This record gives sequence, structure tokens and C-alpha cells, in this order.
Amino acid sequence: MRKKVLHSQYEELGTELRSRTSKVPISKMATKGCFVVTKYFLFVFNLIFFFLGGVMLAFGLWILFDKNSFILVLETVSVPLRLWSYLLSSLGTFTMVMGFLGCIGALKEVKCMLGIYFTFLVFLLTLQITVGVLIYTQRKMIEKHLSLAAKNLIEKYNETDSKLQNEEESWDFIQFQFSCCGWNSSLEWMKNPQMKRADSQGEFPFPCSCYRSISENNSSLNITKETGFCSAPTNLLTEKLKSCKTNVFKWIRENILSIMIVSIGVSLVEIFAMTLSMLLCRNIDPDYDKLIRFSNNKACGQV
Repeated sequence: MRKKVLHSQYEELGTELRSRTSKVPISKMATKGCFVVTKYFLFVFNLIFFFLGGVMLAFGLWILFDKNSFILVLETVSVPLRLWSYLLSSLGTFTMVMGFLGCIGALKEVKCMLGIYFTFLVFLLTLQITVGVLIYTQRKMIEKHLSLAAKNLIEKYNETDSKLQNEEESWDFIQFQFSCCGWNSSLEWMKNPQMKRADSQGEFPFPCSCYRSISENNSSLNITKETGFCSAPTNLLTEKLKSCKTNVFKWIRENILSIMIVSIGVSLVEIFAMTLSMLLCRNIDPDYDKLIRFSNNKACGQV
């Protein structure tokens, strides 16, 4: 009799277990699988960005602390190195912070980190859209300010003065890369005090970064510098040289499609990362925080 009772109890227990397992919907198992895939995909995605930020930061610090060796590798001195060092260091640091938040937030399922990560992405996307709209709607005003800034820089250009070193390096880079001289005309350089002083002494100086636009008309020049002032037997600035305004806007028109594709691509990547982080954040158990659990376990181990 007792055996029959035990047998019936076992049967009831087995029936209850089977009913419980049968009640677990397949959709719930699929959701858990998607959650795991999203978690590790977001982790790998941000790990790549973390290492990319580290590379940018390393290049920025290399340019900042060892400028000469970088120039030897690059084989040019026309690049505004100090400006690029600050830009790469800032972008690298920001990318590493974003990658760290995304990696740890996804791997450890920390809602706080994922929330900060999502907020940063929203801020970046909003900033990109705002800048794009402002550039399109205020393009005439921006062009006017660029023209005034370029003219003022040309008039104040002095290679011995370190106050405007970053701006001067940037302007030399533009003139050299775009094979141009002056914003609207090469005659704008004649308003520079150093040019006036040299003219009075019977010399004919010109900006070394204008060499590529001048060499099209005068191939006898042998210029080794790409910044500062160089000398010529005649006044080369009176020749008809290409203006930077024409060449810069021509380059923008020719590459506008590539710029738009890159901008849209970056925006889509940000939206994709935002979606993954939000999905992951919504599916994390609200009563479960791995950082708190880890700290509690560590405290118990010390006790």
C-alpha cells in the first residue's frame, strides 16, 4: 500500500514538472537567446572602438611629444601637427571612454553604464544633425567669416611668433595641399608687414606654402621648405595664381557625395549602437545589478 502511494506521488511530481516545462514558451527562450547575442555583439562592437580610440590616442601623444620623428615618417612638414595631436588625443580619449562604457555595460549588464553610453550617443547624433543643419542654412555667413578669418591670418602671419602657430600651420597646410595662394587672391599677402619690409629692401619673398601654385608658372624654383617665407628673383605674387577659396569649394563640390555617405554611415552606426544598448538595458532584470553583486560577494569573502 505504501509503495502504491509513493508511486502515485512520483507520478504526480513528474506530471507537474512536465506541465511546468511545457508552459515555458519557445518565444521566451528565443528572447533569451537574442539577449545573449545582443550582449556579446555590443561587447565586441565596442571593444573594436576601444582599441581604435587607443590607436588614435597613441598617435596624438606621439605627435605631441615626438614631433620630429613623426615628420620623418610622414615625409612632410606642412601638416598642422599640434592641431592634429590635440584632435587625435581628444577623439581617442572620447572613443576609449565610449568603448569602455559599452564593453563593461554589455558584458556585466550594468544599466547605469548602458544609460550613460546611450546618452552620449544621443548627444553625438543631435550634435551632428545640428551642425549639418547650421552649415546648410548659414553657409553664406560661414563663408563670410572664413574669408575674414583667412585675410586676418594672412596679414598677421609671422613664423617667428608662436601665438598663432596652430592657425599658421593649418593655413600653410591648406595652401600647400590645395595648390593655392591667398583666400581670394595671392595679392592679399602683400598686406603682410613682413612682405612690405622685404619689398623695401629689394627682396621678393613669398609664402613657401604657395610653392605648388607658383611652380605651375615657374618651374625653375627649388624650394625645400613648406612653411614660412621663401625668396624669389621676381615678385611671384603678382602672377595669376589660384585662390584657396576656389580650390577649397571645388574640392567640397567634388567630394560632397563621399562626405554625405560617411556622415550617414556614422549616423547609422550610432543609431545601431543606441538600439542595441536600449534593447539590452530594457531586458536586464531591474533587481539585478552585477556590480552590486560583485561588491557584496567580495565583502562576504573578506569576512
